[in-house]
Amino acid sequence: MSEDAISAGEQEGPHALVAEVNSRAGCDLAMVGVADHGESGGAVYVRWPEGRDGVVTRSPGPLEQAHRTAEVLAMARSRGLPVPRHDLIVELSDGTVANVQERLPGKPARRVDVSVIDAMLAMNERFAGLLVDRHDVPVPPMYLRRSGPVFPRHETLKGYDDRTRRLLKLIRDVGRSEQPEMVGDDLVHTDYTVPNVLFDDAGQITGVIDWNFGVARGDRRFALVKLRFDLTWAAASPGGDRVKQEAIDRVDEALDASLEPSVLRMYWAHWTLYQLHWAILGHTREVIDLHIRLGEIRLG
Repeated sequence: MSEDAISAGEQEGPHALVAEVNSRAGCDLAMVGVADHGESGGAVYVRWPEGRDGVVTRSPGPLEQAHRTAEVLAMARSRGLPVPRHDLIVELSDGTVANVQERLPGKPARRVDVSVIDAMLAMNERFAGLLVDRHDVPVPPMYLRRSGPVFPRHETLKGYDDRTRRLLKLIRDVGRSEQPEMVGDDLVHTDYTVPNVLFDDAGQITGVIDWNFGVARGDRRFALVKLRFDLTWAAASPGGDRVKQEAIDRVDEALDASLEPSVLRMYWAHWTLYQLHWAILGHTREVIDLHIRLGEIRLG
């Protein structure tokens, strides 16, 4: 199931989503609002009959993936990590999966400065080695040598312009290196971005949310490259002055200090391919140019 399936389902509205979950699971959730943060969108605030607060989100993957994600997050919670408990998993009529999960306290940072990034870096370090005994959790494929099974990313870059074709060649060159795939046993959040991290008023992280694309196993620092891309785009968007350049520089420092250049280049190639494909398919020339320049920073 693709990301488009989520969007199509969300168009039915949050009330319809909660109603279908209630019907299929035989529960009586009451809708209380819609989240105004989070990356994948469509999160609906609900309340259980006994008064417990929850959040309903959609996942594009199969039911098996949703159950695996719930198991891994339960293990992470048992080790003190602020990730949500998944209380109910329901397969919906359109083939997507609804997760009814714990509503964690806090809100995303309104201003992204070095202190926010330092907190996120420290939290990401706590994911190290969590999946050493869970080799059933997949490692995200890089797809640097060929197009992926869901999105024809290589063809998108090949067909756009000379600069994207040049980037595609560089990406494929990385894919022909000795290690074209990620390795590791860390818990990886593939969308570890500012909207998906909750903070309290004292600046402490209270939640890492939005695991809707499933947990992944590999190198936790892979997530920091996605964070770098997302911060750059946020800084160039309306209201971008809330993202301080020092925060972006701090992510770069962490990447350079913790990753071998060849590994960083591989992760950068992956996110360039992924994000540039996404930009070309649905965004303005300005957004596309931003992602081209971003790819060129590390790929040449």
